[in-house]
Amino acid sequence: MSAKRVEGLLIERVDGEVLVVKESSHEAHALNEAAAVVFDLCDGSMSHAAMAAEVARRTGLPADESVVALALADLVEAGLVVLDDEETPVITRRSLIRGLALPAAAIAMLPVVETVLMPTPAAGASAPMPSPPMSPAPQSGSPSGT
Repeated sequence: MSAKRVEGLLIERVDGEVLVVKESSHEAHALNEAAAVVFDLCDGSMSHAAMAAEVARRTGLPADESVVALALADLVEAGLVVLDDEETPVITRRSLIRGLALPAAAIAMLPVVETVLMPTPAAGASAPMPSPPMSPAPQSGSPSGT
């Protein structure tokens, strides 16, 4: 089973994370470092074993194909990657943690794809709401000159 990135994505890289924008659906997806490594390797020709080795090299996670399967499941669900067969890998974060007996530090590094809806251009172009009129400032007492 090979994986390939979909066309028409805007990709921004910031501090080890990747932000991928699908303009057609007004969705933005934030990929942590491990998910970004798998996403970068989705060229349609790389094996899951080779991806797992590269994820391990770049992140320190175990070189296990289940880490790649978790990333691919999230990437497919987000619509960023397509697989050459119709079956999406079925793996949960919990089963992966149990199966690999990962320490807390490694758990935080597991692949994560977070999806955020972006406002449409029409929503961004709407007229601002008028602010209420400001009331005059209260008058302070008269200065005492005597």
